[in-house]
Amino acid sequence: MWSLSLVALLGLGCAAAAQLSDAPTRQNFYRRGGAAATVIGNYVYFDGGEISQLLDGKVPSKQSYGSNSAVNSTLSIDISKSWTTSDVTFRTIDRPWWSKNNELVWTDDEAGIFYVWGGSWLRGRNMTVNELWKFTPDGNGGGTWALEPAANPELFQGLHQAEYGAFTNTKDTGFVVGGAASGWTELHRAHNQALPGMVAFNMKTKNWQNGTTGFSPYGTLATAGASAHFVPNFGPNGLIMLTGGMVHTIFGDPDWTTANAFDLRNLTFFDPVTNKAYWQITTGDIPPSPRSFSCLAGFQSSDSGYEIFLAGGRNHRDQFRYDDAYILSLPGFVWTKAPDSPAGRRQLSACVSVGKRQMLNIGGHNGSFGDQDPAPQGLLLFDMTEMKWKDSFNADAADYERAATIKTWYSDNSLDAVQWSSDEVRQMFKIKSTDPPSPSSTADPSTSATSEPQPQSGTPVGAIAGGVIGGVAGIAILAAVVWMLMRRRRNTDPDPDPGLEVDDNQNTHGGYYAADPSKQQWQQASPAHSRPPVPPSELTSEPEYAEIGGGAHNAYYMNPLLSQGTAVEMDATPAHERVHRGHF
Repeated sequence: MWSLSLVALLGLGCAAAAQLSDAPTRQNFYRRGGAAATVIGNYVYFDGGEISQLLDGKVPSKQSYGSNSAVNSTLSIDISKSWTTSDVTFRTIDRPWWSKNNELVWTDDEAGIFYVWGGSWLRGRNMTVNELWKFTPDGNGGGTWALEPAANPELFQGLHQAEYGAFTNTKDTGFVVGGAASGWTELHRAHNQALPGMVAFNMKTKNWQNGTTGFSPYGTLATAGASAHFVPNFGPNGLIMLTGGMVHTIFGDPDWTTANAFDLRNLTFFDPVTNKAYWQITTGDIPPSPRSFSCLAGFQSSDSGYEIFLAGGRNHRDQFRYDDAYILSLPGFVWTKAPDSPAGRRQLSACVSVGKRQMLNIGGHNGSFGDQDPAPQGLLLFDMTEMKWKDSFNADAADYERAATIKTWYSDNSLDAVQWSSDEVRQMFKIKSTDPPSPSSTADPSTSATSEPQPQSGTPVGAIAGGVIGGVAGIAILAAVVWMLMRRRRNTDPDPDPGLEVDDNQNTHGGYYAADPSKQQWQQASPAHSRPPVPPSELTSEPEYAEIGGGAHNAYYMNPLLSQGTAVEMDATPAHERVHRGHF
C-alpha cells in the first residue's frame, strides 16, 4: 500500500508537469532545441525537440539536454502577416507520439504535406518501432498526423532509424545521407554506429531505397553531423549540396575525438536522379572547420542565381559552438561573411526561408538548457538582402535581391575567374533552369552512375590527399570485407546487451550502442568497394577532438548531455497517452 507521503509527492509531480507548456509565454520561455521545421503555404511548422521554461516563476534546477519538458505538440506560426519575435503567436497541434530530438523532415510542396522520420527519443523513453509520419495541414495553421505505410515494407523495416544525418528533399524525393544510430534512436538496439550510405524516399510512390557505392555521394563512408540543401536551378535535375560533418569508422562506437571532418572549402554535391557526385573548390570568406550541426536555408535570386545561408554549428575539436553566419553564392561558389548571431552560439537549430527574403532560425542551444536564450521565444530572423539580423518578420517585404557585396562580386566579372573542378561542373552551372524536371525516382543503387572526381592539376589542397584519404579509403575497404562476411548472417537484431546502461531514473535502455555489426542490414548496396566521389582535399588532415558533454552518459553523438545533473521524472504516464511529461 502506498504511503500518504508518496501519493503526495506523485501529486506534486503531476501538478508541476501539468503547468508545463509546449508553447510557454515569452515571460516563461527559457530555451528550445532539437526541433525540425518546414514551411507550407502561409505557415511555418516545427515539430519535436524539447523546451526549458520557468516553473512558478523560477528556473527549474538541473536542466540539461534530454532532461527538459518534451514538446509533445506540433507548433505553427502564421507568416501571412507581420509579427515580432516578442509577440508572435504559436498554435499547438496534437501529435499521437512522444517527442523526439533531431527528426528529419521532408516536404512535398505539390501535395502540401510533410513527413518526419528518425531522431532520438528523449532519454530513450516511450520508444516505438520504425515509423514514418505524415502531416496534412488544414490551411489554417492546424492539421492532422497519420502513419504513412511504405510501398516496400520489408526494406523499410530493415532501415535503421538515426539522427544527425544530412537530409533534404527535391519535389518528390526525400534524402538522408549518413547519420548515427543508437539505443535512443532504434528500439532494442544495443550498440552505437555511424551509418554509411544514403536512404531515399519517393513521396509520390512511397517507395524506399538505400545503398552506398554508386548510390550515396560518400560511397561506403560512414558520416554524421553534415547538413544538406536542395538547389533547384542548376543542373538538369537540380543539385543537393552537402556541408560539414564528420567521417566515422563503422566499427564500434563512433568516436568524435578521432573522426576527420569535411571542410567547407571543398564542397560535395550530387544529382538527385543519377546520384552522380561532384565537387568544387569555394573561395571568399570560407567558414572555419570542423563544423557539424549547422542549419541551412536557401533563396533563389532574380537572375537565376542561388544563395545558401549557413548558421551556427559545433566544433568538436576545439570544444565550442559557433555564433557565426555565412552565405554561399552560386554559381560563383563564393562565401560571404554575414554578421554574427546577436543571440550567441548555438547548434542543432532549424532554419527555414520565410516570406520573400528572410531566414527564420528556430531554437538551438549553446551547451546548456539552463542558460536562457537571448532570442525572444528562441526565434531569430535574418534579412538576406539587407544582410541584417532582425527581431521582426515582414510579410510585405520586397522580393529577394542579392546583397550589395554579392552583387559587386558578380558585376566585377569574378565568375570568369572560377577554377572549375571539371568541364562538366562548369557546364552544369551555366544552366539557368528555374524549374528543373522533377525526379520521378532515384536511381537503382546497383546501376546508377558514380563519379570519381580528382582535384585539377595545381589545386593547392591536393598536397594533403595522401595523408587523409588513404586512411579513410582503407576503412571503407575493410568495411566492404566485413559486409561480405556478415551478409550471410542478416537476421533480426539480438536481444539487448545484458550490460545495458541504467539511467539516473533506473530506466534500462540501449545506452548509446548500436546493434552488433554482424546482425545488421546496413545501408549497403554492394560488397564491392569503389573509391567514394569525395575529393581528398575535403577532409581535414588532423584528428578531431570531441567535447565531453558530461551528464549521465558520455557518448556525445547520441545525445549531447551538455549539463551535468540528475533529472527527476515527474510522472509515470504510459507511452502515447496525451499528457505532457516533465523532465525537470
